[in-house]
Amino acid sequence: MNRRDATVTSRRWSLLAVALVGSMVSARCGTTPSAPGALPAARVPLRSFAGAPEAEAALLELEDRRAFDPSILESAARSADPAVRVRAALALGRIGDLRGRPLLVSLLSDPSPAVQASAAFGSQVLGDPSLTLELIPLLSRRDVSVESAAAKAIGFLARGDGQDALVAAVDTAAAPEPRATILRSLWRFATPATEAAARRFATDPDVRVRFGAIYALARKPLETSLPVLTATLSDSDADTAAYAARALGVLGKKESILPLFGALNGGKPPLMTNALVALEAVLEKNPGSTAGKERIARVVALAGDANPNIAVPALTLLRQFAGRDRDVFRRLWSIATTGTGRRRQVALLSATAVLRDTAFPTLEAAAKSPDPIVRATAAEAVGYLSFSRAAPLRATLVSDPSPVVRAAVLSGLTTGEAVAQNRAVIHRALNDADAGVRASAIEALTRSEDPSTLTVLSDALSKSAGSREPDVPIAVIAAAEKLRSNPGARAILEAAYRSQNPVVSRIARRSLLKNFRADPAAFPPSEFRPARSAADRLGLLAEAKKPWSATIETARGAFRIRLAGAAAPITVMNFVTLARRNFFDGSTVHRVVPGFVIQDGDPTGTGNGGPGYEIRDELNPIEYEEGTVGMALSGPDTGGSQWFVTQAREPHLDGIYTVFGQVVAGQDVVNRIEQGDRITRVSIAEAP
Repeated sequence: MNRRDATVTSRRWSLLAVALVGSMVSARCGTTPSAPGALPAARVPLRSFAGAPEAEAALLELEDRRAFDPSILESAARSADPAVRVRAALALGRIGDLRGRPLLVSLLSDPSPAVQASAAFGSQVLGDPSLTLELIPLLSRRDVSVESAAAKAIGFLARGDGQDALVAAVDTAAAPEPRATILRSLWRFATPATEAAARRFATDPDVRVRFGAIYALARKPLETSLPVLTATLSDSDADTAAYAARALGVLGKKESILPLFGALNGGKPPLMTNALVALEAVLEKNPGSTAGKERIARVVALAGDANPNIAVPALTLLRQFAGRDRDVFRRLWSIATTGTGRRRQVALLSATAVLRDTAFPTLEAAAKSPDPIVRATAAEAVGYLSFSRAAPLRATLVSDPSPVVRAAVLSGLTTGEAVAQNRAVIHRALNDADAGVRASAIEALTRSEDPSTLTVLSDALSKSAGSREPDVPIAVIAAAEKLRSNPGARAILEAAYRSQNPVVSRIARRSLLKNFRADPAAFPPSEFRPARSAADRLGLLAEAKKPWSATIETARGAFRIRLAGAAAPITVMNFVTLARRNFFDGSTVHRVVPGFVIQDGDPTGTGNGGPGYEIRDELNPIEYEEGTVGMALSGPDTGGSQWFVTQAREPHLDGIYTVFGQVVAGQDVVNRIEQGDRITRVSIAEAP
């Protein structure tokens, strides 16, 4: 998840995740899978470990350095202790070096199902599509954790023969749980074959299977699934119905308007949130469509709902009717001028989208507000004005003392024309004192086709050479990728690869290998050099595995997180350390996507800030259910202090963002939090 974009829950963790946590007390194409069997004779001197804790500490060091040490890895893979072999399989994935592939392949045929499942997850994290052929046999192992882990990995690697294997396995799965996982894993393919397989189970009596089928149809929906998705709006499971609504928004078909309005009557919050968002998308694609007074009145009523996940998307949707309905506009304008918090901000954006230049006096007044969030809203809303009207406001706001406001000016430049007209504003932002604002300026440049952009990118990269913050060079790399058809783009990526910051160097390397088919041997990966002794690592692991919980206090109430130290020890102890330093106290929840996530941990409030250092990802197989806590990133291994909590099941985040906790009390508080709310205190305790 990009950093810039009081009831007790009982959501389950995946079977593989439970097994893994319990055990811890440029692709090359293959042609045929390796035969099961023991590891071949060792080719390196093996390392002896005093016990499982010492082995785990040694593997943790390699993960933290992203270093491949065949002696340690092969010794752990050969351990008589299956818990150590489980941990070795995970490390081989996290380290991300293709030299570990043979060891992973051997562990896929380990006699222990827990090891096989961990090796499947390690294969997913390693990301070598040729491992698909090695994973396919695991789909018939008749072990739920193994089948599920293999299905996820095959789906993630998204190779054609993997699609065929998953489609066949849907019907032969041993139980509903692996069948549901297989169905969820089909979404990356989005072909007629996977669609047909998913549609067969769209009305399955088992809610897990039904959710998996609709999820597969919804993530990359095909028009042929429109009838099934429409019918699913009435599903008894709110999460399943919500994903169907999301998909209808993506498809944007006019015939979905009335069914989506119907979902606003008596539906549960996840469905209503997604139906409102989908209606905005469908009506945007079908201008002039009528809805009827009663339906519009329903949206007006929802705009005043106590639940922000309903009120905020309803206020956004009202812009579709306010230009033709005076009563709707009056309601919208009232909230925009007299409301408070996030609702006022969204209403002002919606009203400006209707009024255009007529809204100038209101935006001019908002730009003078003492509240930087109000000024930032004005800066974003300026994007709806004509260039002549917007120019003086932009010139003022791009010099605002708050980086939140200065960044918002740039996010309002959403079109190539706007970027071309505001080059002076962007170039001023490129020299901003705040790295996040400079990164936003670079992102804005890529929205317009200008031959001088590569020169600007090169200059920005050079100026950031002495900075510890990775955001600017990461933005440069992303921009160069978009301009890769230009011969000069590769030179910029090669310059970024030479960065002294391993985070930047490794991201540039990935881009070179993916986009330019660069020779991996010519661009060896940089290693991190954390300053931890063996004793430090043992101590960290012991400390992380204590039953830590974090209580997050806000003006809307408190919620409690159970931290997953066994699955993500460095991440958990980083969070614990920051909390004990009061790092999070008083911070702003700078990002809320209704029905998706809330995000905190940025001391600047811009979405670009952090603690001044980065930690490595600790990807693990814990699934993103409602209330799962993960680390926000701007690229691989860029975590620091920003974290997020999900408001619904989000399987597409699995294995991509480090999970390090789960809300166990107060999910209703999480769902009431609005963008701009403050975290008053984060306290850490050992659970009884």
